[in-house]
Amino acid sequence: MGRNRRRRPTRQREKGPHRRHVRRDPTQAAIPRARSVGDRGRADQQADRGRSIPGRIACYAWASPTTLLGLIAGVLTLGSGGGGRVRRGALEFHGGFARWFGDRIGFNAMTLGHVILGRSASVLDDLRDHEQAHVRQAERWGPAFIPAYLVASYMAHRRGGHYYRDNWFEQDARRAAGESI
Repeated sequence: MGRNRRRRPTRQREKGPHRRHVRRDPTQAAIPRARSVGDRGRADQQADRGRSIPGRIACYAWASPTTLLGLIAGVLTLGSGGGGRVRRGALEFHGGFARWFGDRIGFNAMTLGHVILGRSASVLDDLRDHEQAHVRQAERWGPAFIPAYLVASYMAHRRGGHYYRDNWFEQDARRAAGESI
């Protein structure tokens, strides 16, 4: 009874969707987990780090007129068999009405305030960083976001460019997402 027993590492639950038990050796340094699709981007984390809770509430309130349009589209999406989820502080809706609307208007994903509409969940996963840049734009521009976006499209077209590719808001979102301009 008096012999020394080697202590085994304790079992801890790993956080994440798979929730398997893993043994962790306390002498080893923690290994950072891989970034998953639902993780927040570094730019979003840095932007939120400087905002207090009242500041975040103010951002949501300022963008709320545009978000309201997105919520109407989101309800239509859910009512027509589509799905929804929350990612990085925005509601994402896919399938159903969002797919039909995207086919009709010609987009893979569209941001309206804190609501992102996408043809499918995989499209939303692929375009999340770009669309999150539009969420930040809506937070900055507030109720003027949609009119300003339309004016930017008109100006790009008037200068002989493409109404979408040469739109300042799209170029800014591509820069923020690390895409080529």
